[in-house]
Amino acid sequence: MAEEYAIAMDIGTSGIRAQALRIEDNSTIGTTVTLRHPIPGANVMDHLHFAVNVGREEAHELLMEAVNKVVDQLGVDKEKIVRFAVCGNPIQLSLFQNIEIRDLAYWGTNAMERLQIEPPKRNAQIVKPGDIDLEINKDAEVYIPPSIKHEIGADALAMLVKSDVVNKEGIYLVSDFGTNAEIALVIDGEIYSCSAAAGPAMEGQAIECGMLASPGAICDVKAEDEEDWINEVLDDDLIVQQGDLVDITDGTIVEESESETKAKGITGTGVISAYAVGTEQGVISIPDIKTENNKINLQDGIYLSEKDMTEIGKALGAFRAAHITLCVEADIELEDIDAVYMAGASGFYVDPNKSLMVGQIPACSFDIYQIGNTSLAMARDIVENPDLLDELQVVADGMRGNHITLATSEIFEKIYGLELAVCEQNMPMWKYDEWLEMYGYGNIPEVEEDPEIHRLFDSDIPDLGENGLSIIEEVGTKLTAEFEGCTSCQICADECPEKALKIENQVATIRSDLCDGSACLRCVRICPRKVFDYDKLLYIEGIDTKTL
Repeated sequence: MAEEYAIAMDIGTSGIRAQALRIEDNSTIGTTVTLRHPIPGANVMDHLHFAVNVGREEAHELLMEAVNKVVDQLGVDKEKIVRFAVCGNPIQLSLFQNIEIRDLAYWGTNAMERLQIEPPKRNAQIVKPGDIDLEINKDAEVYIPPSIKHEIGADALAMLVKSDVVNKEGIYLVSDFGTNAEIALVIDGEIYSCSAAAGPAMEGQAIECGMLASPGAICDVKAEDEEDWINEVLDDDLIVQQGDLVDITDGTIVEESESETKAKGITGTGVISAYAVGTEQGVISIPDIKTENNKINLQDGIYLSEKDMTEIGKALGAFRAAHITLCVEADIELEDIDAVYMAGASGFYVDPNKSLMVGQIPACSFDIYQIGNTSLAMARDIVENPDLLDELQVVADGMRGNHITLATSEIFEKIYGLELAVCEQNMPMWKYDEWLEMYGYGNIPEVEEDPEIHRLFDSDIPDLGENGLSIIEEVGTKLTAEFEGCTSCQICADECPEKALKIENQVATIRSDLCDGSACLRCVRICPRKVFDYDKLLYIEGIDTKTL
């Protein structure tokens, strides 16, 4: 029999991860990741804004060009791919399928009726590649797992199923950390869930020297003393290697590492680690860094700025506020939680002890499991056993869910206001605790000093395959628009923080994967003639982004 292949893919808010497998023995051929998402924006709401205002078709085309590029990079004969499974949140999977997405953008039945929006059923599906512009064997089957509800996607289902908490008695907190974090509190099988738009800092983006969890990323730091920190860096196989011992006040190497792995940037877990260590030592007092150049100076020229620390403080605040909100809604205390599960690359590489200190997980967490990329793992399970798709639909149908929309939650609004006061105005935690008690939301528990940590794998993707890991740095393409009245003054291009914009002869050209989208829109605001209209951007198929 001719060799046949399968592809498992996770479409995350910050990028795409995929693996190629042999059908015959389910062995892994290789793994490919992108360092960015092809659609402009720093979080899932930016992607949704782009799809609603610029165009769903444009968003779908951008995403599928990137998906097809990832498949090409995996290096298998595309005509021999017979199975393809994809996992992600409802917005990413809706864009993948090119189905109605506005129901995820508007809140309430009145808005739905007024706009005549018919929410699609996001059940388990099998579609053909041609239906979604996927350039593989036309007879292949494309498996799309179900959402629990339209707000709770396949990625949330993956973390619940892979952790198996839905089948256990007790109280469990499960989080897939990232730019758009899925968080679930499970009490004897009943689910209280939310999505926390923690922001791009969680994945190392919106950080001056930031990058996703990939080779060369500083993923952790450890203090030898008040000034000298050891860096830990991911190697080419995403295995943590000890880096240099560095004086953080000026970046001087105190002791050089034996590893040949050099740092190219710092990922979200490294930022969290630096935040925790620096705060404990007193070198960081948000929003200030108490070094001569007001930076945490790490190895190979990588550093963290005061702005970076404020960004990660806001992201961590979103987690703690979400945890407290879920507990208030479920009428329990944080101390009642039996175990915590940390999924995703960020949840895998971060030191849980530091997560306790900074509020990424509840301070009282004792039993902690780091379970890796559950979204990719579930996609892989499906291509290995396609019958699992029907089983997942049964699981999704049987889940009792209570979804809390944080954007409209008065509880979350009050708590996150306290978090902003901590990271922007240096409000002390004792004052934070007083406000919590006044609101009737309990207290921040003491930090668990000796937690039980269960790290299930060496890497968030345990098996990279015989060909190892390949990385696509330029995953986007170009967007363009011509603006009548534009004088090509270059003010918008000069203002672009990501250098994603070029303007010439009244024509704007944007590199989609660098653009921060609706989270930024400086180009629109700075235009002196007010002619820059972001919503008029058009997708250009297959144009090399490197020339921009």
